[in-house]
Amino acid sequence: MTEEYAIKTENLTKYYRLSWFRRAPHPALSNLNLEVPRRCVFGFLGPNGAGKTTTIRCLMDLIRPTSGRAWVLGKPCGNIRIREKIGYLPDSPAFGTHLTPRQFLSICARLLKLHGEERNKRIDNVLEMVHMREHADEAMSGFSRGMLQRIGIAQAMLNLPQLLILDEPLVGLDPEGRHELLSIIRERKEDGVCVFFCSHILSDVESLCDQVGILRKGELQIAGRLKDLLQENGVVVKIPPHQEDAAKDLLPLADSSHRGEGGLLILEVMQPENVERIRAQELPDGIEIAPRKEKLEDLFFRITKGTARKDETTALE
Repeated sequence: MTEEYAIKTENLTKYYRLSWFRRAPHPALSNLNLEVPRRCVFGFLGPNGAGKTTTIRCLMDLIRPTSGRAWVLGKPCGNIRIREKIGYLPDSPAFGTHLTPRQFLSICARLLKLHGEERNKRIDNVLEMVHMREHADEAMSGFSRGMLQRIGIAQAMLNLPQLLILDEPLVGLDPEGRHELLSIIRERKEDGVCVFFCSHILSDVESLCDQVGILRKGELQIAGRLKDLLQENGVVVKIPPHQEDAAKDLLPLADSSHRGEGGLLILEVMQPENVERIRAQELPDGIEIAPRKEKLEDLFFRITKGTARKDETTALE
């Protein structure tokens, strides 16, 4: 039953005692039941303090759950053989910055029992993947946060993992670095790797993930295929440039607008009363109206705060 999943949990629970003066322990994770298929990119989402990192630490056997069970690649968490098949990037990784990337990765490779030419080739390959080969012999003390993040990703891929667990991998990366990392994740999926990652950058999650799960206060609120979770929410109105004057009465009804290909004016209308007003009108020729599918941002706020909030940033720091 567990073999078909890269990750499976059953009533996984973790309590922390915040202080000796507080009798009741704090529930960081409560009865988590999660199934992550193999060959899947899974986005694990939630506000700060929701329990995402606690879940990952339990999966990595870095902490023991208070109760419940978890399996990784079909085996119980903590299985030594399974650890060899997992690549892991923790939140805010720390390095010996007096080392060069090649020296650091060489230490990691020795722990993986890689030697000689195989070790050197593997190190060169992962440095190339994260576009850091030209900095391979520079001391990491002079690296930016984004550069250090790339080195962390390189070590996570050093063992050619079947499961890649990334805790906030996009933190500190500039737009180019984010684009490159997203491409790396897509390539790993094509290679048959399951990627399980946390991120606050919802637009990147939406573009990348097959499935998502959303935590709130230690409890899993929703999980499944992203395309199945997103609901219809309002309408999209597409107005060609030559009809903008004829459609000027529609503009105040829009919650947002932007330009599409060929100068097309695209209105997003979400308020129910405004949607009904638009549908009741006889629109000029050339103006198209179609259902609007909610974005991951809408789903996230609908689940975590009870409503989809407008004009919020998708990078929730």
